Amino acid sequence: MTIERLSELAYYRTGGSCARIYLPESIDELTDAVREINKLSLPFFVLGGGTNSLVCDDDWPGAVIALARMQGLRTLDDQGSIFCEAGVDNSVFAKFAADEGLNGAGWMYRLPGQMGGTVRMNARCYGGEISQIVKRVTCVDPGGKIVVHEDTANIFRGYKDTSFMRTGEIVASVEIQLQPGDTSATQDLMKFCEDDRVMKGQFLFPSCGCVFKNDYTVGVPSGMLLEAAGVKTLTHGGAAVSPLHANFVFNKGASSRDILELSLKMREAVYSEFGVWLEYEMEVLGNIPADLAARIKEQRPHHPVDHNLNALREKFQARPVK
Repeated sequence: MTIERLSELAYYRTGGSCARIYLPESIDELTDAVREINKLSLPFFVLGGGTNSLVCDDDWPGAVIALARMQGLRTLDDQGSIFCEAGVDNSVFAKFAADEGLNGAGWMYRLPGQMGGTVRMNARCYGGEISQIVKRVTCVDPGGKIVVHEDTANIFRGYKDTSFMRTGEIVASVEIQLQPGDTSATQDLMKFCEDDRVMKGQFLFPSCGCVFKNDYTVGVPSGMLLEAAGVKTLTHGGAAVSPLHANFVFNKGASSRDILELSLKMREAVYSEFGVWLEYEMEVLGNIPADLAARIKEQRPHHPVDHNLNALREKFQARPVK
């Protein structure tokens, strides 16, 4: 397989060329890749499903490690333990678990992405969180050494926050602990997850999912803030905010610059209306244009405009619970 551009691998369908690309099929090949990159003194980044990332279109002078070929998936015993490598799709994992008569992973069905990224980012949705079911994580550290983490309390630090995001360790595989039993409720949850994402139009065009994190100290989800700030009508080049979910930016023939410029407009709109400075959930990878880099990394303090926020807080608290 020859990869001409990283857009062939990225879920957002953006990305230029890179100096070297590695497609390991095992943890041994992954360690070899990291060691070779170190020997060559190349900068690099890791690309899983690319579902939480925007890969820049400017050519990347370093290396990329793509994990999509690490596809090991099997049960380890009859007590609910599953071994899963980093490149396994979340939906594939969720269906495999349910087919094996195991509960606890139904919330992951139709969650875009691969298991390595799901663990690295401590993914959460539909009442589930990956930290709740992880038993053991095997990684490759930046020096090419294999590291096994069995004390998961030291890994998962909170919402979209793990130790891997600081150490640079690459998740190679994970052992998941689920519960054997009747999976009728899990099957129902999987159908709900799929139907809900389809209803919200999340698969209409390439995206990275939510562009901005929720800040639970604000009391209102970022999507609600964005919608109330009027961003659903915003576009920039081939990038457009989803008409059904204000925290999604669709690629309708966009460049990475189009998407970044639009996201900056969205963040400014929320800050102007509500005094809330949104933090990116989307990771920007590769060679970021110099004139945008500082704006993307900019930090501002919250100055909550409570008379505007309170009505949204009441509306959020009064929403029907599904």
